[in-house]
Amino acid sequence: MLPAPVTLSVLAKNCQLSVATVSRALSGHPNVKPEVRARVLRVAEQCGYRRNQLVSELMGQMRGRRTQQFIGNLAVVHVPTPSQPAMRPMQRRMITSAQARGQELGFAVEVFSLNRESGGPATLGRVLRARGIVGVIFLQPNSNDTTNGFPWANFATLQIDYGSPIPKLHTVCLDHHLTLTSALGQLRSLGYGRAGMFIERHKDERLIHKWSAAFRSFQENQGGIDHLPVLMADHMNPATFMDWYRRHRPDLIIGHVDQVLGWLRAAGVSAPADIGFFNLNWNERSETCAGLDLQPELHGIVAVETIAAQIHRHESGLPDDPRTVAISGKWVDGPTVRATAAAPERHAAPTH
Repeated sequence: MLPAPVTLSVLAKNCQLSVATVSRALSGHPNVKPEVRARVLRVAEQCGYRRNQLVSELMGQMRGRRTQQFIGNLAVVHVPTPSQPAMRPMQRRMITSAQARGQELGFAVEVFSLNRESGGPATLGRVLRARGIVGVIFLQPNSNDTTNGFPWANFATLQIDYGSPIPKLHTVCLDHHLTLTSALGQLRSLGYGRAGMFIERHKDERLIHKWSAAFRSFQENQGGIDHLPVLMADHMNPATFMDWYRRHRPDLIIGHVDQVLGWLRAAGVSAPADIGFFNLNWNERSETCAGLDLQPELHGIVAVETIAAQIHRHESGLPDDPRTVAISGKWVDGPTVRATAAAPERHAAPTH
């Protein structure tokens, strides 16, 4: 005969706490002291208490027929840097989708900034606790000392995009290598054989050289593409870019800064007639062009789903084994690339 399951009331009695307090502790409620929550989790493990996920889900659905079940508050924390002091349009789209997905899952998502005005990491942590925040999503915390003093133990946490190597967090980010190498293969099939990449140094360094490494790997391991050097500049400007262009004469350029199209036009070079252009971040384009949709909305959705799963598993603090969820970007057609004269014949009529 199977032993009777340990109920919430039995667990509360063993902890010498109220059922409500135990329930909040198991749900990771911010108003429960960390030491109390730790004691509840320890006793729950000793007693063999297991939350009946099917019953919880069914009850949630029943409550949801009457009203949206509220689970808790999440925070998205923007971390300004000298190179990117303001929130980028792509990050705003991540937040909008995160808020929408959070509402569907029973979470309210608020936006905060970690800067001098916020009083620093420790102060921000206290503010988040006071606001009832249970999970924190950082937007690109790419400085090792930016988050020093943040009370990690009080929250479930993750970051969107690559950030600081210390501390290590769960991460939701683009699969830069697969996304770019797939695009390069498609560009090569259009007949481009002298592709050149240009990128600002701080962007490549923040991404742990994912873009430039993927480009160089494709050059090294795939045929049909010349080995043009990557233009790596502290700040992309017309003089630096045009000097590189005139020395190497690429038939296709790949990069983030679509202002280069204007610099080329001023020199009598037009796309796609004279050169192709493929934008590494089509989402922040200023001109109509071909490029990569980095799917910022999907980043926000997956981030909320991932941190919601952590909260349901009662996980908080820095992870022992940080995990990365990689998202593939999508090719977007545009008028700045075309099939060149070197492109192979396609859809040719069969010969007999």
